[in-house]
Amino acid sequence: MNYQKEALPIPDLSGQSVGHSRFKLVELIGFGASGTVYRALDTQSDPCDPVYYAIKCLSNAELSRDGLMWQNREVACHWLASRSSSPYICKLHQIIEEGLYMYLVLDYCPGGDLFTAIKLRTYEGNVPLIKKVFIDLLDGVHACHSVGVYHRDLKPENILCVEPGLGIRIADFGLSTTKLVSQEFNVGSWDYLSPECNFETGSPHYSSLHSDIWSLGVILVNMVSGRSPWGPATPSNRNFRRYINNPDFLLGFLPVSRSFNEILKQIFHLRESARISLPRLREEIIKLDTFYPSEAELCNASENAREPAREYTTYPSHQAMAGYRCVEVSYWSSNSADNGVPQPQWDYRSSAPAVQQPGDIAGVERTSSRLRIYDGGRSLSPLSRCSTCSFSESEGPITPETRPHEPMIHSSDLPGLMFYSLPPPSYIHPSYLYENYLPLLSPTTGAGLVASNCVDTGGIMQSVWTI
Repeated sequence: MNYQKEALPIPDLSGQSVGHSRFKLVELIGFGASGTVYRALDTQSDPCDPVYYAIKCLSNAELSRDGLMWQNREVACHWLASRSSSPYICKLHQIIEEGLYMYLVLDYCPGGDLFTAIKLRTYEGNVPLIKKVFIDLLDGVHACHSVGVYHRDLKPENILCVEPGLGIRIADFGLSTTKLVSQEFNVGSWDYLSPECNFETGSPHYSSLHSDIWSLGVILVNMVSGRSPWGPATPSNRNFRRYINNPDFLLGFLPVSRSFNEILKQIFHLRESARISLPRLREEIIKLDTFYPSEAELCNASENAREPAREYTTYPSHQAMAGYRCVEVSYWSSNSADNGVPQPQWDYRSSAPAVQQPGDIAGVERTSSRLRIYDGGRSLSPLSRCSTCSFSESEGPITPETRPHEPMIHSSDLPGLMFYSLPPPSYIHPSYLYENYLPLLSPTTGAGLVASNCVDTGGIMQSVWTI
């Protein structure tokens, strides 16, 4: 893949080795605002069966205070999520600090991302495949929540695939948090933000867990219909306002069955504590016969829903999933408690005029948000949406690729992350990582990062941190 080298935030390091020469950076596969991502060969693997990783390279230099905090939080949350046994999380295996750069050693996912699979109509009409992939995604998000990590930027671009459309891995923890109750608003990507995260409820806080569930609902609609139910979940958006006034609005707007619509209403409940729990959502998806409307249901649907539905319900099953009948089920213990999160009062009907905004219909142009790396040198701007390619509202919002919104944060927003009983490190090296990450991960017990192979190479200290 060719990139304009002058556009890279740091020099192209392809061909170099890191981690005491263990990993060779074979080729540049992507870049963000302040870092690059490489396909890297593990030189200790069998030459007949080589093992590859994705290595994200970040600069240690010239980070602003806020930029450093975002970087600290991303590494801390990704590390904690990687401690789970879930196979559906893009694992952070090592953190390597050499010279001016930090290298995050991650799972390599050559199958692209969920956005690409949706855009290529991989899931179109294939109910078993949609079920399998979405249940895998639910399992991955549930695993994150189980260790106290809330993603807050769940969207198709941040879900990688080992194979095209299959083998999903949740990635990009750049906006994640360990706070169940958050006061950081407008965090995430526009079309996937819950209304309470948009600060539409007027509440001074919201549940990070329930906001993730909302985002999952939008992703599921993307997979089923290739569209989004609305743009931003605000009263100024016409489609969302219609949903507020009529919870069955999607039934006539998108090619969805009545039974699937009932599930969507539980996901998109305006009172966050009333939303369906992840274990219950998993059960409902497994029991669901089809996402698509029957011929009888189509008679009552709008023309918006009829044509796509006919196309989707007659689309042949993919050969890769031929014979696939049902996913293997292992149930979690359901817990739908509110966890003490105060609930806001909702009153949308008179809170906004019926004005169509240019951003109501999201475009499909790809941005660099999938490899979102915080740029410490730039000021944080309001959330950006694509306006170069738009569609009339009668067509419905097309699945967008969006840029995450990054709020300004301060040191008070990053208290020590109090996680269970993390093992203390077997060796502490007084380096950049020790000073910035270990106190953040666990101020009372030490961290679960273990420093090894620390050597002095001509005055440049090198540390390899193993998760």
